[in-house]
Amino acid sequence: MSLYRTKVDKVKSLLAAGAFQKALTIVKTFRIGFSKEEKRSIEIAHEVLTGNERFYQSLGIDTEKEIRNAHKILIDKFL
Repeated sequence: MSLYRTKVDKVKSLLAAGAFQKALTIVKTFRIGFSKEEKRSIEIAHEVLTGNERFYQSLGIDTEKEIRNAHKILIDKFL
């Protein structure tokens, strides 16, 4: 196997290692492969985990639910 690893390979490795937030950081850059709703959950979960939770809560968004949704999306797609 070469030393070159794709973003998908990195995401799979990170998820397997339990590094959800790092995997999320990579996945949020993907332009294809997700529905509009999935992309939104991924983006919100990333924003919440990087310190913007209050903003999304002020909009009435259930941030814990979005994190769970994003986690499930990543597990279903990559593991």
